Amino acid sequence: MKRTVRKKRFRVLAAVEIARASGRDTLSGIFRFIESNPDWQIDLVQSAAEFTPELVRTAKDRGFDGIIATIPYPEATTAALVETPLPVIVKNARSPAFAARRGPAAFIYNDNDAIGRLAAATLLKNGRYASFAYVPEFDTDWCRDRGKGFAARLAESGEKCRVFRSESSPAAPGKDTEGLAAFLAALPKPAAVYAATDQCATNVLAAAEVANVSVPGQMALLGTDNDEFLVRHSSTPISSIKMDHVKMGYLAAKELAKLMRGRRTTTKPVQIYIPPISVIARASTRPVQPATTLVARAKAYIAEHAHERIDVMDVVGHLGVSRSLIEKRFRQFEGKSIRQAMEERRLAEAKRLLEKTALPIKEVAARCGFSGQNRLSHVFKARFGLAPEHWRTRQTADHRQCAM
Repeated sequence: MKRTVRKKRFRVLAAVEIARASGRDTLSGIFRFIESNPDWQIDLVQSAAEFTPELVRTAKDRGFDGIIATIPYPEATTAALVETPLPVIVKNARSPAFAARRGPAAFIYNDNDAIGRLAAATLLKNGRYASFAYVPEFDTDWCRDRGKGFAARLAESGEKCRVFRSESSPAAPGKDTEGLAAFLAALPKPAAVYAATDQCATNVLAAAEVANVSVPGQMALLGTDNDEFLVRHSSTPISSIKMDHVKMGYLAAKELAKLMRGRRTTTKPVQIYIPPISVIARASTRPVQPATTLVARAKAYIAEHAHERIDVMDVVGHLGVSRSLIEKRFRQFEGKSIRQAMEERRLAEAKRLLEKTALPIKEVAARCGFSGQNRLSHVFKARFGLAPEHWRTRQTADHRQCAM
């Protein structure tokens, strides 16, 4: 009689934080692998408080065959992962202690350099910005690596990267709303800001509101993880880099299966890097006309048409933007209102005509776009301390004095 050989059932301890989209997607990837490998049983822990050193040390005695660790945990748990004889898969392992591990292992990482570079490339293509900045959520290696990739790509295009550092919350700078508000307010506008995570991006958005910095009008904002619960329902929907955490979870499970079945021939730990997928664009990076270009167009229009008695709404209509936006940008970059700029242009032309021609004051006013002679006289005297005819007389006398 032929004996039926029972297929071994593998019991796996999976430490996955599902409070964030990255963890939920990672778990989805693990389950996707299990769909075609029904001989797996998953025991899930969801926090560092549950994923204790004691649990890792006793995992084999409790009947586990392997461990997938994807959540942050203390050094004591790291030490237990190094020592356990069970096969382990570790996500984003940073501790040098893992170099001492002798048991079967694989290490899987987000390609943080590629993530930062994609963020920079996206913002560089989005428009011309006066400044670029990076806001890390935590003072950790992976946050620093994203910032380094971001800065390196900017440098290749001749741009500098400002990095936010918090005095009140150095370990978690992305949570310092007050410090962030001051940092954002001081950035030359328009600015482009990359946040290490979507949670960090929502904090940046809140700080921008405190600082009265409009998004995307004065500042473009890009996050990471595409956590739709966060980014789609923010006051301004946030653009975000979509990560392939599903693939990360699937490959983690696939590698663990090889280790548990003894199918990996090399004892050297495998290292796998997962690049980002793409950028999901939303309102926070909606292309806006760069402020400097907008102001330059307004100035050119004023220079060409000021003599035609145009007003502010003529400038607004030519640019095709709201009056509040161009007024704000004009004051920001020129330190004056559009109306003041138009009067300055008209006064400059009036001085030229008064000095170079013998045209009557009424004609000078008409040619320069003033509503009449009285308006020209009022504005001219307020600016130069003399009525137009007296200024002309003084200029004529000065020229004669110089000719003698």
